[in-house]
Amino acid sequence: MKIVLVNPPSPPEYRVSRGLMGGFGMAVNPELLYPPIELAHVAGLLEEQGHEVVIFDGDGVDADVAAARKAIVAEAPAFVLLDSSSTSLTQDLGLAGDVRSDLGVPVFMLGSQVTYTPDDLFQNSSIDGVIRGEPEHTVSEVAARIAGGSTTFEDITGVTWVDGEGVVHQEPERDKINDLDALPIPSRHLLNNSVYKFPGLDGPVTTVKSSRGCPLNCSFCGYTLAQGLRFRFRSPEHVVKELVDLNKNHGLKYVVFRDPIFTTRKDRVMDICDGILREGLDIEWQCETAVKTLSPELLEKMAEAGCTHISLGIESGNAEIQKKHCGNKLNKLDQAKEVFEVCRRVGIETRAFCMIGFPEETPEMADETIKLVEWLDPDQVQFCAVTAYPGTPLYEMLSGTRDFDFATMTGHHATEGNEHMTAAEIEAKIRQAYRSFYRRPKRLIGELKHPRRFAGKVARYFRLWGKGA
Repeated sequence: MKIVLVNPPSPPEYRVSRGLMGGFGMAVNPELLYPPIELAHVAGLLEEQGHEVVIFDGDGVDADVAAARKAIVAEAPAFVLLDSSSTSLTQDLGLAGDVRSDLGVPVFMLGSQVTYTPDDLFQNSSIDGVIRGEPEHTVSEVAARIAGGSTTFEDITGVTWVDGEGVVHQEPERDKINDLDALPIPSRHLLNNSVYKFPGLDGPVTTVKSSRGCPLNCSFCGYTLAQGLRFRFRSPEHVVKELVDLNKNHGLKYVVFRDPIFTTRKDRVMDICDGILREGLDIEWQCETAVKTLSPELLEKMAEAGCTHISLGIESGNAEIQKKHCGNKLNKLDQAKEVFEVCRRVGIETRAFCMIGFPEETPEMADETIKLVEWLDPDQVQFCAVTAYPGTPLYEMLSGTRDFDFATMTGHHATEGNEHMTAAEIEAKIRQAYRSFYRRPKRLIGELKHPRRFAGKVARYFRLWGKGA
């Protein structure tokens, strides 16, 4: 049957990248547009099973909600599946309900937000079900059930669905996928790959998920909810197969690995690098990882194989917060300093991810983070407000003591204060952190070497913070 997979348009206030923050989504620079790779993974399995699949990416075609609704309905599918995010959830649900009303076919949603608040969804929407957790096999079973003419989804693990009487059924959890190599590579032929972009890159970008899961279990992290604590990885050969496809068949050069901790297994990354060199791939790539999973030898090999940028989770400069909330991923500051210095030496640009507003955090603790990141001196820095996404350990710590407005979970703005700082004070501290880092004479000189990128950073800063900048 015909299936439409939908990445809904972003809200008018800001662009949302739904794959970030472990599938809860995040407000991002308008110059950043990642492909909906989760949907492309799902499409690969559905096509393998004989379905006709269309991926409609609202942001990829610059559509508003009305245009998205019209385009989806025009495809006349038998099944529609929409991605979602925390901050766009109301709009996503509205689009899903309108499409269901127009077509009269089953409409499901996926994403971390709907995975962890499913009962609330059915009280105020008309969707048929939610795909919880890893979507590939669950979606394929739902599709098979619909293709067979059924409107019930009993015994399909990983599904929450509502029957004709309005009763919500939550089926058991589905086990995580063990053999990731058994999944087909993403169906990039269903995407307009030329439209996806990353600030500072002169050409289209794509993303690759070479592994799933993260053993660090940071209190705020949504990736472990969607992917689990157990590190599961695709073989280097399977990853290189995808890199060959995207480079030689689709002409894509710029790649962002979207693994939570890309270098969890150093030997595997070494083999991936060897594969890139062996195949003679013309790619430049970047990844996210943790300082303690890197070594000078690995960084040298990564640079040789085309790695140009690494985003590193620094999170906090306070030792107690590191231990309680951040997986203690920065337990050796000298090693962290060496990593940033080696990256500079081998030509890999760095970005430090930092967070402010942990429950116990005082202004003085936040200042430790600001001082640490200035000492490490990455090429770029990103400060986010600590956000308690549903289902995370942090959410469980705070649940029952605070109200949460999911629509405000942009990843940048504080959704609440803590016992030491109000939400406004946390945001003021984030603004202070940005100004302190980028106004240093050394940093200003470096930024002015890339005026276009610097202008984009300034514009994004004022767009996020407005008059309070």
